[in-house]
Amino acid sequence: MTTKKTSSGRRGRGGASPSRLADALRRAVDDIDDELSADTSAPEPASADHDSNAAVEADAEPSKAASYRIGEVATLVGVDAHVLRYWESEFRLKPERSASGQRVYRQPDLARFLRIKSLLHDEGYTIAGARRAMEQGVESQPTVDVSRVEAALHRARSLRDRIHEMRDQVELDLAHR
Repeated sequence: MTTKKTSSGRRGRGGASPSRLADALRRAVDDIDDELSADTSAPEPASADHDSNAAVEADAEPSKAASYRIGEVATLVGVDAHVLRYWESEFRLKPERSASGQRVYRQPDLARFLRIKSLLHDEGYTIAGARRAMEQGVESQPTVDVSRVEAALHRARSLRDRIHEMRDQVELDLAHR
């Protein structure tokens, strides 16, 4: 594992700065909050066609659709970036590309990677088995422990609040210099 020194002097993996990761986490939490409020207001039966249409609609409005770089997705999924690139080839995934050619991921891509990780790491599938399960739509949503998700959201919100407080303090310190 290679590390490099970030501008803040801390060592980090890959090229994602702590503030960029915090922003990505904040966007992910906001997206989850939006999805949860939408789910409670208008429940619909889940289907493969419905999920793919939702992904297209989310991507059709780029101002609201969060985008992530590979390092951010790797951190959020809990794997290294090279693992995501390997999964792209094995599961025939084609991420969007920026004008400079960098991979750009959206919320549905993040959800797919989380599902792949769940199949491989939690449910014990092989790559071939996970590929078949993804293609056949076997149990299209990962099993979710609601209490763990709520705890993670609580921690994420606490961290977000703490980051805001620290940023405000730094701005005050800089203003008094």
